[in-house]
Amino acid sequence: MSYRKQSEKQYQARRPPLTIVNTRKWGEVRFPKGSRPIVAKVKVSGQNEPTVIKEGLGYKKALDIDNIRAALELKIKHDLAKDQKAEVELAFPTADKKPVKFSVPGEQPLRPRIIYHQGGGEPPEGILNDIRKEFENPNRKTASDTEVAAYLSTASLVAPLSEEWIRIYMYVTRNYMKSKGLKIDGAMAFLNEYKTLRPDDEREMKRLKEWIFDTQKKDLAEKEKQAKRLAK
Repeated sequence: MSYRKQSEKQYQARRPPLTIVNTRKWGEVRFPKGSRPIVAKVKVSGQNEPTVIKEGLGYKKALDIDNIRAALELKIKHDLAKDQKAEVELAFPTADKKPVKFSVPGEQPLRPRIIYHQGGGEPPEGILNDIRKEFENPNRKTASDTEVAAYLSTASLVAPLSEEWIRIYMYVTRNYMKSKGLKIDGAMAFLNEYKTLRPDDEREMKRLKEWIFDTQKKDLAEKEKQAKRLAK
């Protein structure tokens, strides 16, 4: 008996072909062939616009609807924190059937909010992920150099930094690059001038770290109150 090498595509899960229907309320809806379409609208507390899922959901029998609901509940609980809740509506565009509505509270642990200057946009995703990892440290008692870098990088896009804050920004940037194992040479060699801070700069950076940490504690306390309200 011989075994032929199968192509990678043959091992991939096969998705059923989709049927397209145009609806007055939802526009174009795509659903598995041989089923009837479902549209899911998910409105998360604190967000302005709901998420509308109009592709890939369909049912043949009532159990299919129950399974879709269970899958959505599981995902929402996994994605949202305890201070958030989602209002979900399952609509049936081509059937004379009332929508199924239900609420799902999040179950993820509460985490501090990353503090940055709102007017300067959001810091790069890599820095945000590194800060989130730092939040996992149970002994964390003040903001980190990475958090200072995130705040100053966004603040610098709103208004020019003073000479003092430029020195601090260069210092924490150098520390961040070293923590990532990056070489500080070539175009970035100038950062080697900022291996240490002046005493006044150290005091200012300490104040900024304390302000970030205190702001996060207050924000986290509000989140905990909200989580308790949702749990009632």
